[in-house]
Amino acid sequence: MQRQTLSEVIEPRYTELMGLVNQTVDSVQESLRKEGIKHHLAAGVVLTGGAAQIEGLVACAERVFRNQVRVGKPLEVSGLTDYVKEPYHSTAVGLLHYARDSQISDDTEYQEPKRPSMTGWIGRLRNWIQKEF
Repeated sequence: MQRQTLSEVIEPRYTELMGLVNQTVDSVQESLRKEGIKHHLAAGVVLTGGAAQIEGLVACAERVFRNQVRVGKPLEVSGLTDYVKEPYHSTAVGLLHYARDSQISDDTEYQEPKRPSMTGWIGRLRNWIQKEF
């Protein structure tokens, strides 16, 4: 498959996806404004993960969000930094930082998270399919 053909398929999907995210951000900002809380996306948008490295994605996101966009890379990593310095490691490194910063104290008993039932999962899948198609 040629690069141009692939781009013609992928770009509209990313534009659509980022448009949905932008609508959600706008909706949250409007809700906060109605509550008297001044809040806006002043600093810009940070894309992470492997897809953030797709050529042209930053420019596409800047058009959709009408704001500055950059690709985020993991910060504050010591040790094997050469292995975790790329954007596709950002989520994992961020989760590790979060876990470190919000450690459960030793006297707190760990409880296994409840797994949703299979019927609940199937119901959510059915609802999603009905909504999307």
